[in-house]
Amino acid sequence: MPASARLAGTASAAALLCSLAAPALAAPEGAGPFTVPLPEVSGPLPVVEHYQAQAGTGADGAELKKYDRDENPIIAILSGFDDIWSLGDEAWRQGGANGDGAMDYSQVQIVDPAVWEANIAYVVDVTTDRSPQQALEAYLDDRRAQGFSVIEGMGPLAEGYREAAGATTTIAHELTDFDPEAELGVKEDDEGVQHGSLESELGDFVAFMDAMRGPEGSTSPAKYFYASPRPWRMNDAGEVVQTGTEPVSPENDTPVETYETSVAVVPALLSARETRGRNKDGGFPSGHTNAGYVAAYAYAYALPERYAPLLIRASELGNNRVVTGMHSPLDVIGGRVMATATAAAYLGDPRFEDLKVQAREDMLQGLAGGDAQALWDMAHEDAGEDRWAADDETRALYRERMTYGLPQDTEAAGQEMIVPQGAEVLLETRFPYLDADQRRVVLYSTGIDSGYPVLDESNGWGRLDLVAAAAGYGSFPGDVTVTLEGEGLEGHDRWENDIDGPGMLTKSGAGTLELLGESAYAGGTRLEEGTLVAGTETALGAGDLLVTGGTLVVTEAGLTVGATEIEGGTLRVDFGDEMPAAGETVTVLTAESLTGSFDSVEAEGVELTAETTETGITVTIDG
Repeated sequence: MPASARLAGTASAAALLCSLAAPALAAPEGAGPFTVPLPEVSGPLPVVEHYQAQAGTGADGAELKKYDRDENPIIAILSGFDDIWSLGDEAWRQGGANGDGAMDYSQVQIVDPAVWEANIAYVVDVTTDRSPQQALEAYLDDRRAQGFSVIEGMGPLAEGYREAAGATTTIAHELTDFDPEAELGVKEDDEGVQHGSLESELGDFVAFMDAMRGPEGSTSPAKYFYASPRPWRMNDAGEVVQTGTEPVSPENDTPVETYETSVAVVPALLSARETRGRNKDGGFPSGHTNAGYVAAYAYAYALPERYAPLLIRASELGNNRVVTGMHSPLDVIGGRVMATATAAAYLGDPRFEDLKVQAREDMLQGLAGGDAQALWDMAHEDAGEDRWAADDETRALYRERMTYGLPQDTEAAGQEMIVPQGAEVLLETRFPYLDADQRRVVLYSTGIDSGYPVLDESNGWGRLDLVAAAAGYGSFPGDVTVTLEGEGLEGHDRWENDIDGPGMLTKSGAGTLELLGESAYAGGTRLEEGTLVAGTETALGAGDLLVTGGTLVVTEAGLTVGATEIEGGTLRVDFGDEMPAAGETVTVLTAESLTGSFDSVEAEGVELTAETTETGITVTIDG
């Protein structure tokens, strides 16, 4: 809550404000209900029902061809890659794809040169301009288990998690003891316990993470099917021109192919290049990115107090694949798309229902002794020192990395947002007070625009911005009723997005909802119970306001609303560290019209007098 003057209302017996003589207003009517339809699908979709094809079996146990796009929905949702680059081998695409990799590259087609060249240009720019610190961090994310790297997204809880779960890594260099720009290639394998031990006090969560990292999450089928080159094999036009071979490292004379390229691989990772040939080294989608995001979704499900920061850390891991020179933006985008769909499939699989519930309980108990409010407080300590905290800058960076600024097809822009079947489970613990239909609307209202490479063909998976979604609704296309009761996120939450749309918000339940965006939703606001924090002047949108009880919190800047009716409640003013001087008057609410009155006025640490007019409310600090 901002450390500025705030106005609140809670029920009280003493009426300190006089009722106005104006007639009662009609309550805000809103726009009616709104639900997000399931997308139309064909072939093996939706992913959540057919994801086991990744492991070569159907939901009924029947054998499937995991390298066949007609049977594997993960390969299908990545099909937008065909519009950018194609192997050109129809026999391979029509059932011939296999785990040995494509051998014929004579028919390669650069289908969209503008996107393909922008893709490789991004890698060249990043790898030729990285700092030693960036190179080191990219090296660490390459060599360490992704489940260990993403733990950093837990921020203040990271060390406590590592200790409770027994998570370790053997790849722990600093710039002072390791030079990632050294000429000598160095490749170490992580022999740590990675995301934790089943024998630890967080063993149930570790079991959940193990389940989320099952065989259905492998990128191998898609890598072999699309058979695209790594950036270090491409020249500035995205073409593959081999120039010879060289030993993989001074200690290992196994030959590795060399190519015409401007991409600079981190020298310490030169020995990590594939030596079995290009056919065993597909770039799209990125496996490290996929694994990092799946781990982040698992952590975020069990620790929703750090939901957005964990995904922001996964985004950094994906970007570090570009920094190493091992992957391109398109590879990273593909890894994120696949991970999002796979994570939703795992979380929605009835086989793991009990396991995921226990994982959340395990995390709550292991890190905070079962105290949900304490866990929330611990998760947000020292926000100023928290590299992965979700703020305007990190949210914007996350969204930028969803597309990497690759050329948008403006003719394909503006399509309605698609929310895939089963995607709502990804927000199940982040918004425990919302039902599945409401969580689908959150995803619908926070997704990104259409027209970007790869994403439009993903059946919605690629356009889901889960970091934006973690900040609440981005729009009210219909009316929203929120009931908060209980501890932690069930009883106290913050929505930080700007909210538009025709719908209405109704707040009920004894808990607290903070609205911190600058909003324009038109359907109005009803406050029935509990506390509703209006953290900006326009936090309650452009509609009417009806207060029948509970607490309304308004910042020092005041609150602007439409026609307003007050039928009870108490105004409580909390000025925080910026106490106005004695005699100073602060306007706390400006309305098109105002009728009715609150029951009482309270202030923390100061006496004040409230005055209500036909268009607003002011409070004056008593001497």
